[in-house]
Amino acid sequence: MKQYIKALLLVTPVLMISCIKDEELDTNADILEAYIPSEYLKTDPIVTNTSVEFRVKANTDLEKQTPFFIISPNATMDPPNGTTRDFTTSQQVTVTAQDKRWKKTYTVSFTSDELSTLYTFNNAELVDRNRYYRFYEVGSNGDKIYDWDSGNQGYATVAGSTPPDGYPTSISPGRRGGLAVKMQTVYTSNLGANTGNPIAAGNMFLGVFKLNIFNTLKSTKFGLPYTGDLPTSLRGMYKYEAGKVVTDSDFNEVPGAKDSFDIYAILFESQKKDNFQYGDHAFKDPRNVAIARIEEKDRKETKLWTEFNVPFNLLPGKTYDKTKDYVLAIVMTSSVDGADFKGAIGSTLIVDEIELVYEQENKN
Repeated sequence: MKQYIKALLLVTPVLMISCIKDEELDTNADILEAYIPSEYLKTDPIVTNTSVEFRVKANTDLEKQTPFFIISPNATMDPPNGTTRDFTTSQQVTVTAQDKRWKKTYTVSFTSDELSTLYTFNNAELVDRNRYYRFYEVGSNGDKIYDWDSGNQGYATVAGSTPPDGYPTSISPGRRGGLAVKMQTVYTSNLGANTGNPIAAGNMFLGVFKLNIFNTLKSTKFGLPYTGDLPTSLRGMYKYEAGKVVTDSDFNEVPGAKDSFDIYAILFESQKKDNFQYGDHAFKDPRNVAIARIEEKDRKETKLWTEFNVPFNLLPGKTYDKTKDYVLAIVMTSSVDGADFKGAIGSTLIVDEIELVYEQENKN
């Protein structure tokens, strides 16, 4: 027995060395976080799977910027941190994984453009290895601006081989021949059904999605910086078809329930950090100043393009001062209770031409 133990002690280090040698090198090549001096920023940097966007104040010198990136452990970056470049147009950064085979190229852009007052959703691209769609705008310098995000990144973790048009948020023919955004409530997976999130409602919102596996409602960060007049209303065109069977978070049918969609906008006060609202805000954030939300009675099923035009209402005790900075969130979803994983598979909301409407001067 003693000889066996001695032999085992001799062999064990060899086995450990062999395991270390055989251990696969890291294949992650991601930008995890991005930084520039906070005095330049209007909101936190927007980091996606293929891009980094810095939204900066109008007087920021874009010709000499030195962003700093936190990347995957053991990965390298070209050009390296500390490189000063001209960001009047977008630049590229390539992250190479430890194994040297996996690489990812990010487009890094700076924009001082204000939020648009009209979104036609005519620009969309496949992202994350062509798995799903993301919509974008085109800035004054020609760069892509990612005002809108969705929960597609979260659904991708359970999607398997689902094609892009099977994701909760995808594209659809637009009202005037371009594109529109299609949001549909879909089944997640058997695992999702067993863990309280059996469905994923299609959604689109101004802001950023950053996956939080421990609390999915903390994944959605609604809102982008807004300055200017208080809009009179939120206008747009939509189609909607409700799914047949509403289920709850345990995937049990809710007898007699009818699914519905939701479209709303919130203007809330800006602060030094965390200029967003999570998906569990429930319209109770004390920073809220004005809300525009389509009423329940007006959320009708329709196969034809139908207009909605809902007023921005100031909340009790609140005033709006256009000289101050605010944050605007616009949120759309195919199932009104989708945040609670309640809804009907197949519910489909298609939206085009979202517009902020402003009171016009009387013409005599």
